[in-house]
Amino acid sequence: MILETRIVWKEPFKAVGQKIRYKPSRDIAPSENEISRLWQRFNPRCHEIPHKNGECYGLCIIEPDMHPGDAFDYVAAVGVTAFADIPEGMVADTFEGGLYAVVTRKGPIDELGATFDYYHGEWLPNSDYTCRAGAEVEFYDSRYMGNDNPESVMELWFPIRSKRELPIENRVASLFVHVSDLRRAAEWYSQLLGLPLIEERLNGGPVYWLDLPSTGIVLDSNANNRLNPDWREEMKPLFMLAAREIDEAYAYLSERTQVFGEPERHGSMAYFNLRDSENNAIMVCWSADAGREDRMNGDSPVAARISGAFVDVTDMRRASGWYTDLLGLPLDEERASQAVYSVPVAKGAALLLDSNRHAQGQSFSIRCMFDTKDIRAACAYAEKQGFEFHSGIEDHGAVAFFVLKDPDDNLIMVCESRG
Repeated sequence: MILETRIVWKEPFKAVGQKIRYKPSRDIAPSENEISRLWQRFNPRCHEIPHKNGECYGLCIIEPDMHPGDAFDYVAAVGVTAFADIPEGMVADTFEGGLYAVVTRKGPIDELGATFDYYHGEWLPNSDYTCRAGAEVEFYDSRYMGNDNPESVMELWFPIRSKRELPIENRVASLFVHVSDLRRAAEWYSQLLGLPLIEERLNGGPVYWLDLPSTGIVLDSNANNRLNPDWREEMKPLFMLAAREIDEAYAYLSERTQVFGEPERHGSMAYFNLRDSENNAIMVCWSADAGREDRMNGDSPVAARISGAFVDVTDMRRASGWYTDLLGLPLDEERASQAVYSVPVAKGAALLLDSNRHAQGQSFSIRCMFDTKDIRAACAYAEKQGFEFHSGIEDHGAVAFFVLKDPDDNLIMVCESRG
């Protein structure tokens, strides 16, 4: 019995388990096939796996060129928070995040084929989605009461993508930090991350950029912008979204929100700005070099990688609906009622809508978050460098953080996650 079908975004996840090569056959009941026997071997060994997170998966690894009836790898697995001491005969892998159609079904396992028939024969052809490569996931929790129990409930997660590819990507390509003295700011951020200062980027232009993995930093003095009589301070963007094609992105976004003028083109890049539901400015940019990433490894305990970009909001339901609609993503209604909403991103910095500061009547904003593996070492390093603190270490068990002020009073969080 099909209980419901919904569309969700699943974050990347880690799993450890036992793998077989399986060729599907309708002549053998699911309760008697090789997958069922694999689970019988695997379940007694689950206790051997460290760092379990309580989730249980059956992972069907679907290759891009597969056809119905082809053999595939199947992994009986549990979710983990980290890989360590993988038991003999088991495999460990990280599975990418993305959109999934989740079909929730109830009944004995031998009726499983009807669920696949419903998904591939009815739901998918009549939806706005198509299949993508990845893992089809059988998700088991306390609702699953055994193969033969007619009250057993399980979920099947099918990887999907929209039939219409949006002209913008759901990732923060770069974060803007607006500064008054470009050299001073460049020196401060390079020192924080233990990176060399690149003198050729301080050649009289209005920006200095740090090519961090997946999400970079653009330090912007706005010197050229202020020469334009049509430019206003409120047009300074928070961050940059990547466009696959600038004119298609402009047409798509012009129908959905306020844009500031037509795309500006400068050689191998083009961009325009828009306004979100909270009146924040955002840049949308196409670049010929968008696929290139420079891995910059610093010698600081603060990692040279932005883990989160904050957007302060006053109305979480409105803001989360605006961003998910813009990026063609499902809205998580439950999280939309909470203080922080993490907009799903394909890679790079998390896009964090945050209503905490509005709720607490605070006038400041935190621009972004950097990772550290050792919060006390990072704090000691910042103190030794003479950096100004906005707040000292706050330790909340699963996370600990402190907040720095850069030379222009922009607030930067440094965070250790222990999850």
